[in-house]
Amino acid sequence: MAMRSTRTAITGFALGAALSLLGTVGSAHAAVQGATTTVQANSNLRGGASSNSEYFGTTRVEAEAAISCFTYGQYVKVGNYGTDVWYQGNVFEPTHAYLHVWIWGGNVNVGADPAPGIDHC
Repeated sequence: MAMRSTRTAITGFALGAALSLLGTVGSAHAAVQGATTTVQANSNLRGGASSNSEYFGTTRVEAEAAISCFTYGQYVKVGNYGTDVWYQGNVFEPTHAYLHVWIWGGNVNVGADPAPGIDHC
């Protein structure tokens, strides 16, 4: 239990620090337009809006994410859901942060693709 609490605290600290930096280094507009959400476990993180883009890693657990914007890219269908929306942002797992990666819309928990309030890149 102590290990989980420590990991949760570290994740929260890392996310808070990253969002604080975004707010101070980036423009106020970028900070307001972004969204904090989660990315599903087993989601591939890419260098572009395509499954053929550079592979950076796969989330092991449902991970916190700070989404900056979206674009239309490769259409992907998994099960009954398909979309060509991809989101760019930072993904924070308990032991690793993936910065400026692309995530297929079907793996980002935002409710709709594209999500309202998130700007087109």
